Order: sequence, then structure tokens, then C-alpha cells
Amino acid sequence: MSQTGPPIYMRIVESLIERIEEGHISPGDQLAPERALAAEFGVNRRTLRQALDVLQRRGLVERRQGAGTFLAQPKVERPAAEFFHFTERARRHDLNPGSLVLSLERIAASRFIASKLGVAAGADVYKCRRLRTLGAEPIMLETFSLPAGLFPGFDRLDIESRSVYEILANEYGVEVEWARQSLEAVALSDAEARWLGVAPGDPGMLEHRLAHDRVGRIVEFGSDLYRGDRVRFITDAATVAVEGARID
Repeated sequence: MSQTGPPIYMRIVESLIERIEEGHISPGDQLAPERALAAEFGVNRRTLRQALDVLQRRGLVERRQGAGTFLAQPKVERPAAEFFHFTERARRHDLNPGSLVLSLERIAASRFIASKLGVAAGADVYKCRRLRTLGAEPIMLETFSLPAGLFPGFDRLDIESRSVYEILANEYGVEVEWARQSLEAVALSDAEARWLGVAPGDPGMLEHRLAHDRVGRIVEFGSDLYRGDRVRFITDAATVAVEGARID
């Protein structure tokens, strides 16, 4: 009876990931040369490079022309089940958050945006696109819309050095309390990849968000596009009982 399993290069991937998780290789460390790794695993260099390609696409290693392969810095962890304040959480972990405003305009709401924000089609809204960074590294492309009626003069405020949610609270007395969010995997377009400093077609995680204030009003409709190689989404799971049965 024939037995199937993962291809050889994926077994190498799994072995190297185990070494990384067990701390045998530290961020910034250089991996052994390809020739040595190929000999260690008993494969040719073509097979070894297939494994390194997988690790690179997953954001676990960096391959530097003429220098070798290095273990990448740990991914930023993003709690998937929590309402996420990018600036606040980054500051809490000493990650030096930054923003670059790509566009900010006051426009007439399309039917789609109006339906999300609960305003009339054609009503004025502010639409903004920002590149969010940690240190000097681009991490996320953010697009959001706000009802102009709730936030007059928003387009005159500094949203590069300040948190938008802090602005809403301090300048307008609107506390963002909770959000309904969805998450999906996507391939990055040419423009998105260019802003995020990766290759077109690389993986990204797209989060849509409807943010509500303390009285339940929808105050923001946003979409955050994260680099798949630099951000890890985490969540807690619990055993669920269904009609007396346990699902683990």
C-alpha cells in the first residue's frame, strides 16, 4: 500500500520552523549556507531553495543578495477578537507607530459608503487613506470614512502624528467603544504592494470595520490591509457545547 506525505521541501520547512520556534535560531541570525543546509537535509540546492522560498513568503526569513539568508524579526501580533487601537497598542509595546497621509478629502458619499455609515447618499464624508508604520517599516494600509456632519473641520487636523480615535475623543467628544469586524486573506495589488514594500501578489490580511460610539452610532467605516509577512492574527478559543456534545 503506497503512502503519501508532504513533499521533501515541506519537510525541510517544518524542520526549520521547529528550530525557530524552539529558539535555536534568533532574529537576525544568519542561517547556514545553502550548500551546507542542502547537505544536512540530504537534498539538492534546488529543493533546499524551494523550502527557503516558502519561509520567505511566510515572512520568517530574509534573503539578502550576496549575503545569505537571515531569520526575520518576530511578527507583530494582532488580537483578532479585540477592537484594535493600532497607535495605542504599538506605544504600549514600544514599537514607535507612525503614519503617512496618502490622501484626505471631503467628498459626497457613494451609496455604498452612505449605507455603511447610515447617512444619505451624497452626504458629505471625509475619506482618508494612511500608511501605518512601526519604526520605519510599513505595516498596514488604512482607509476610513467619517460622517462630516459629526466631525466638522476634521480635514484641518493633524492625523499624521496623532491617533484618529484620540482626535475623535478629544476634539469632538466621541468615544469609539466597539466595532463589528471581518477578516479575509487577499493577494496584494501592484499599488498596495508598492506602498507596503513587498511584491505584487504577496499575501495580505484585509480587515473591514464598522466602529460605533458609546450610544451605538456608527462613526467610522474602515478597511485595514496588513502585510501578511509581518503581522500574525491571534485569538483565544474555547470548547463549545452543542446539544450536549463537546466540540474541541
